[in-house]
Order: sequence, then C-alpha cells, then structure tokens
Amino acid sequence: MVKAVLFDIGNVIITWHASNLYNKMVADPVRRAFVLETVVPMSWHAAHDAGVTFAENRKERLLAHPSYAAEIQAFDERFEEMLGDLVPESVATIEDLHQKGVPLYALTNMPVEKSAMVFSKSPVFGYFRDIIISGVEGVIKPDPAIYDITLQRLGLPAADIFFIDDSSVNIDAARNMGFLTHLFQDPKALRPALVAAGIL
Repeated sequence: MVKAVLFDIGNVIITWHASNLYNKMVADPVRRAFVLETVVPMSWHAAHDAGVTFAENRKERLLAHPSYAAEIQAFDERFEEMLGDLVPESVATIEDLHQKGVPLYALTNMPVEKSAMVFSKSPVFGYFRDIIISGVEGVIKPDPAIYDITLQRLGLPAADIFFIDDSSVNIDAARNMGFLTHLFQDPKALRPALVAAGIL
C-alpha cells in the first residue's frame, strides 16, 4: 500500500534546461553547441548536484577555456534563467494530493546554492514534508546511497513509496530497490498513473 509520494523536481515540477540561458546568450549556433557540449556539459554540472560549489567547480573550466569566461560565469550567475515554466499537470496533481492528505516528499539532484531560488517559484514546494537535495547529501541519483538516505528520512519501506522521475536511469535504480515507480515522460500520464496505483 502506498503511504507516500516522492517527486523529482527538475523537468517534473518545473522545467530546467541549460539551453534556456545559452540560447539567449550565445547567438552563434556552433559556438553555443560547443559551450553546452564541451565548456559547461552536464557531466561537469553533476559536480554541483553532488555538492561542489560553483566557485570551486568553475576554476578548472576557466583555465581550460579562458575565452569562454563569460559563459562559464553565467552558469552560476544566471542559473535562474535556465529555469522554464512550472509543469501545470504536476502542480495540479500535487495540490490534489496535498488536499487529500497524502504525505508528499521530493528527491532532487540540485545544487544546494540554487535550491531556495527554485523552491521560491511555487507554493507547492511548501507542501513537501521533506526534500532530499543531492547537493546537501553529497551524492546524486542514481547512486543507491541517496535512495537509502531517502528511505531513512521518510521512515518507510521502499514498497510503500511511489516515486516519480523523468530519468529512466533514476527510475531503474529506484525500482531495483523496491520503490513503486512512474517514469515521467508525458505530464498528462501522471494523474492516471496515480489513479491506477490507488492514490488518487
């Protein structure tokens, strides 16, 4: 029986893409592709999610790509511009779950330095009883360690938790640990999945 619903945040509740910033910042498509794929790739950003500060993480990048200093600095200074819209279907579903009294939690790969800014974007973040932030814990999904931390924080067995994430790798890791899971691809499929699980 499901006793709690656990949400990912990025691209589940609010959209986030580095290209939202660099599409505005870098006009030349060739240079922009190089920035996104080589200068500030997601593999580099993963260190922020794991707890490395922006100030520390950019040092090596600035040495390696001095002619891209503005783009590297912007990853920190203009991070908010990478955020897009809230996902209305997810927001409405969270509001309904909250009204029903379903215990809500979140598990997110997110830099701790940016978390308060992200959470300020919607009152629904206040509905979560706890938010496990990778940048605080120093470990990121899909590492089993962060799922163990989550289970400890929720005080529930994995089989009692319905987990929603947009990453198939993260979902697979959670499923292997016994979580009930929903791979978030189509926002309109979220509510039917919760209905099928007997939560709504």
